Amino acid sequence: MKVTVFGATSPIGQELVEDLLFRGYEVAVLVPGTAPVPAAWGEEVEVVTGEITDPAAVDAALRGAGAVISTVDPRLRPRSRRPDLVEGTAQIVAGMHRHGIRRYIGHGTPVVSLCPKERPTVHLRIHRALARRLDPHAYRQMTGMLRVVAGSGLDWTVVRFLHATAGTARGLKYVGFFGPDGAGSSATAADIARFTSAQVLETAYIRDAPAVSN
Repeated sequence: MKVTVFGATSPIGQELVEDLLFRGYEVAVLVPGTAPVPAAWGEEVEVVTGEITDPAAVDAALRGAGAVISTVDPRLRPRSRRPDLVEGTAQIVAGMHRHGIRRYIGHGTPVVSLCPKERPTVHLRIHRALARRLDPHAYRQMTGMLRVVAGSGLDWTVVRFLHATAGTARGLKYVGFFGPDGAGSSATAADIARFTSAQVLETAYIRDAPAVSN
């Protein structure tokens, strides 16, 4: 199966591409023209150059894919370099419908309420209030992106985490929902990537938003 990855040059995205290749998937990525392409990808990865707001570029990246993973995150870029990720996510969803692709896996943050199963702790409520106050642009972008995905009609899964850290994979200690049962505040990029790539064939979290942490 071919998997198309958006946001592939981020730290999590690079870990994700490597894990997908290890699992035997064909991988296509859409990268902005200004983004350096990791040399380690070699000829194993199909690279399409363009922005996620460009329907033609999105279509080129989606061609022949059976699943889509998006790691794009408004928190990762300075405001001056942020494209409209809500519009971009809408272009991805529209492209998936055009190409008949049902499976979408994305990343999100618990500062945006999405899952009715969660029971926010005091810590999480404080984190949400700070996020809205300190970076309202990123908060609005993430909220809009998740609304587009949740209303897409696709078989979506959104993997949520507070912070991604560097380091080798050491195994997730928590997979569930933010609430009184104690989800942690961080997970390594490698562990997030492994869990994300596993969702391509996993059905337990379709149209759900599990939280992960180390």
